[in-house]
Amino acid sequence: MLSPDKSNNFMFILMIFLIVASFAQLGIIIMLGEPSMPSWFGLVITQVVYIGVPCAIYLIIHRKSIRQILPMRKLGVKNIAMIVGMSIALYPLVILLNFVTTLFFGSHLAETMENMQYESGILIMLILFPILPSIFEEVAMRGIIFSGFKKVKIFVAAIINGLFFGALHQNFNQFSYAFVIGFIMCYMMYYTKSIWAPVLCHFVVNIMGILIPYLLTRFVNTDALEETTQVAGQSSYEWQEYLFVFFGLAVFAAIAMGIFIIIYIAYKRHNLKRNNDEGVITNTYMQAVENGEAKPKALTGGFWGAMGLGLGWMLLIQWAMSMM
Repeated sequence: MLSPDKSNNFMFILMIFLIVASFAQLGIIIMLGEPSMPSWFGLVITQVVYIGVPCAIYLIIHRKSIRQILPMRKLGVKNIAMIVGMSIALYPLVILLNFVTTLFFGSHLAETMENMQYESGILIMLILFPILPSIFEEVAMRGIIFSGFKKVKIFVAAIINGLFFGALHQNFNQFSYAFVIGFIMCYMMYYTKSIWAPVLCHFVVNIMGILIPYLLTRFVNTDALEETTQVAGQSSYEWQEYLFVFFGLAVFAAIAMGIFIIIYIAYKRHNLKRNNDEGVITNTYMQAVENGEAKPKALTGGFWGAMGLGLGWMLLIQWAMSMM
């Protein structure tokens, strides 16, 4: 039977697997030197092996519950349009959070993506970066982990899932906006009862993360922009410039989130009506309460173990980056 305890334990095991695999990869590099492989190959290994293998093992073990873990209910044209709209409206907030956290923690992802684009081209980036994480990460996060929280209040389940999603990215820069995106995608999954909802949102957000910087570098004079978005600590950085960019992004994000809320309200109403018409129970927590079922404990040992490992690993990575 699916439960928060099993989901939390899976996340704990996944974090152990990611950390051990990272140390093994580092050991191979130390002994044999840096392999002559394209930079995008690391993304494939991370998604397919580091995340995909534990997911595959879990799904094989729980194959009788696979429809509950990965519900593939059709979204419909209206849902697809609203999910795309919400994802686009969400992206300015992602930019704002990325800007703020980059100031304090730097951005290893930006450097990695620049290298990947330089080595492989924009086409490979548009194929690999949006597709792989939107499949493998969603199977893990909004599939395996979220499925164990059906009898927990959606707000609590979404908070925990967002924290796990942030920890999965293994750096403080991505943690903030990954938490927000993960939290929101849980609600998308909650109302549609379909894994395709978060998969589509994840795909749109990631593809915008590639296209927007690419278009800016091609069609916008970025010399002045680069001067105002340097990482803190560089001598040419001015706080006045930082505040100017911050407030500009904040206003942009606030307007976009207003649009997001309007679409979200329509999305919620549409799916509540759809679920009611099709006899699908939306609030599985209330159903469990009405049936007199025991309330499952959400914050089990697996949760604390996974978050402890995740935060400790991120601190270690941040320290290592600061020493370079």
